[in-house]
Amino acid sequence: MVRGHVRSPGPRGEEALRRDAARNRERILAAARSLFAERGVTGVTMSEIARAAGVGKGTLYRRFPNKGLLCEALLDEPTRAFQRRVMELVAENESGALEKLGRFLEEMVFFTEENLELLYGGQEPLCGSARVERFSHPAYDWQRWTVLVLLRQAEREGEIRENLDLEYLAHALLAPLAVDLYYYQRYVLGFSPERIARGLRDLASERL
Repeated sequence: MVRGHVRSPGPRGEEALRRDAARNRERILAAARSLFAERGVTGVTMSEIARAAGVGKGTLYRRFPNKGLLCEALLDEPTRAFQRRVMELVAENESGALEKLGRFLEEMVFFTEENLELLYGGQEPLCGSARVERFSHPAYDWQRWTVLVLLRQAEREGEIRENLDLEYLAHALLAPLAVDLYYYQRYVLGFSPERIARGLRDLASERL
């Protein structure tokens, strides 16, 4: 072999590397899930996650540069399950658009409640422009688009007044579910999820 030449690991070597990377990812996620459940996202350091996962900090940071991305990965499956439920809700024919909108917002409340630690703790690394960029995230855009579709349907069905600014209203109806405000309402004001859901359903009522 020519000195200085680095030989490719070959197909089998590459497959082994992929398996190792997948195993490390699962170890990291399992360790993070356990530690976050025990002490909360903000109470756990990245070094502790690396130790619990049995990987080096370099390995951890290459895959997950911050806890926000770890939280996002842990939220992936719950989010997919939630989206499947919502798509079934939107597609059903038994309810009008406003009823579907109220139920969607209610589902959003309980999804937020069930995943609040990951949603709230996942914003810990955000600062500056990153706090605004979250509104361009595909998850938020999907929520906004779902609300907008239902508002447009309600307008067509005559359930709400014509010529409302539906683009604005889609954002406005989601604003109470911003995780900082939700956290404040739950743990400072002591509002129950049921109370928050009722309030959102009132906002999405025929008063529009």
